[in-house]
Amino acid sequence: MDNPYAPPPKGERGGPAAKGERGGHAPKGERGGHTPKGERGEPAPKTRRPPHRPLRRTEPPPAVDPDALRAASRLVRFFLLLILAALLTTSLPLPWQVGSLVFAVVAIGVGLRALRVVWQPGLREQLAPLLLFGLVFAVLMTISTSARLALWPVEMQHQECLSRALTIGAHERCEVQYQDALTARLEDLRNPQNG
Repeated sequence: MDNPYAPPPKGERGGPAAKGERGGHAPKGERGGHTPKGERGEPAPKTRRPPHRPLRRTEPPPAVDPDALRAASRLVRFFLLLILAALLTTSLPLPWQVGSLVFAVVAIGVGLRALRVVWQPGLREQLAPLLLFGLVFAVLMTISTSARLALWPVEMQHQECLSRALTIGAHERCEVQYQDALTARLEDLRNPQNG
């Protein structure tokens, strides 16, 4: 059996193959068929057809309305200020940490409104990633602050204990009491029929 991958012997140009055999010329128009020759016998240069549609946008981006840009930037600034206020109020003592939850919830509302305003061609590419990141941050902050508020009595006891503790041993006792109270509270939340 001949090797189908070997070049034809010198002087032979593969003629038409017998029925069922490989080799020979393929019919015109098929792959590997007759290729047009140039003036000196070499194959004619291949020409590339331009693609049907351009891969990149060739027209300039649409003009941004200055009033829409001003309104969007005002909303984004207000949104970022609310996020900053929510972040700063998380470090306050517990009754004031409720403000963090309020700021975060309002920031989510303002962020969604700003995202709707920004979702226009021209503004979307610039401000939407910032708003999406801020919205995710605000949602996570809302969840974490809500979890702390669900444990309000335990957190208040821990805060009062730490405010009275003057020594390292007193701080350690406060932490042990906090961990025990936290474990008991989470068990009560998991099994409400026991309490």
